[in-house]
Amino acid sequence: MLTAFFRYLKGYVRVRLKGYSPERFLNLCRARSIEIWDLRSSGLTYEMNLGIRDFRKLKPLRKKARAHVEIIERHGLPFFLHRNRNRKMFPVGILLCVAFLYVMSLYIWNIHIEGNYSRTTDVILDYLETEQVVHGMKKSQVDCKEIQSMIRLEFPDIIWVSAEVKGTRLLIRVRENMDTGTEEALEEPAEKTDLAAARSGVVTSVLVRSGKALVQAGDEVEKGQLLVTGRLDIMSDYGEVTGYQYTAADADVYARTEYEYDDEFLLSHEERHFTGKKRYGFYLRLGNRRLAFEKKPGFSDYTTLQTEYPLRLTENFYLPLSFGTIFYEEYETYTENYTIEEARLLAETNLNGFLENLMEKGVQIVENNVKIEVSGSLCRASGTIAALEEIGEAVPTEILEDPVQAERPEEE
Repeated sequence: MLTAFFRYLKGYVRVRLKGYSPERFLNLCRARSIEIWDLRSSGLTYEMNLGIRDFRKLKPLRKKARAHVEIIERHGLPFFLHRNRNRKMFPVGILLCVAFLYVMSLYIWNIHIEGNYSRTTDVILDYLETEQVVHGMKKSQVDCKEIQSMIRLEFPDIIWVSAEVKGTRLLIRVRENMDTGTEEALEEPAEKTDLAAARSGVVTSVLVRSGKALVQAGDEVEKGQLLVTGRLDIMSDYGEVTGYQYTAADADVYARTEYEYDDEFLLSHEERHFTGKKRYGFYLRLGNRRLAFEKKPGFSDYTTLQTEYPLRLTENFYLPLSFGTIFYEEYETYTENYTIEEARLLAETNLNGFLENLMEKGVQIVENNVKIEVSGSLCRASGTIAALEEIGEAVPTEILEDPVQAERPEEE
């Protein structure tokens, strides 16, 4: 690739070789260290490439080998400039282009951030913008050490920062402390909480890790009833309560619960039918101004699909210019009736969506007693769903006064 580039800069020609002994001519070229490439045989002739300087050395060799050399192609920058010698603005344009590229190379056009997970790239870029570190700033104004210090001070969870300039790119690598949340959780004191029933049901199992269980398997509980308390009694040697110790109740309390399900809809419904008529348009957005190049679709009922493509120079440097397309499609609305099979299928789809939503929350479906009935102009699905789920939810513990302090007489 590099050799081809230099050959293009110096210029070269492709020639056709004819004559009495072309092989002798090629041997003479080799003896004179004349570089030949892309040599091809075409019947009684040969075609090859030579540099401009080497081509000028061929005159004595042609006489000696009684060969005829004909130029068939010219390539390279010298020939290109010669063909455009009368176009005065062309070299001016080249100089302006080179100057423009040089000036653009003096600025930062891409700020790239790597290694961030909890802190998004937009958050870090917004902070850097407040510190005048922005796209389009001069490279001479970039202080990598200062940027590293600013990011570490602003974001304590970032424990390591590296900033460097590569070309027109400011590359910032960060490393976050992924254990920060765990350490904070360990430092914070445990809250004083109980576990109450989030739903009514029959308890099937109780596994307590912290606190004291108030129910056992087989008990029927109501919503809001306490299941596990985080308040533990401190007993004296005589079996009397002398005080209380509080903790965060932690337990797995599973119960058999029941959900009421009721869904109904009319068999008659409106259905859209697209006519096949479409209209297209596009628009330009400059800042908050929108310049549309479109006509009203002329449809009474239609759908609209709008797609916008913001322009950007780099991955994070967006220009205040966007290009958008608008797609209109006409439709007509008709009133139709579901068949019995379609109505049942729609009711089952709705029911399955309800069941899937429960299972995503960790609810185990035990029995499904929902029945689907189609009568007259109505389809109805109703019944109960038996489930097995964890029903404990944390609630604040009621703080009681210690019995010993309550019995002390007030000081006069």
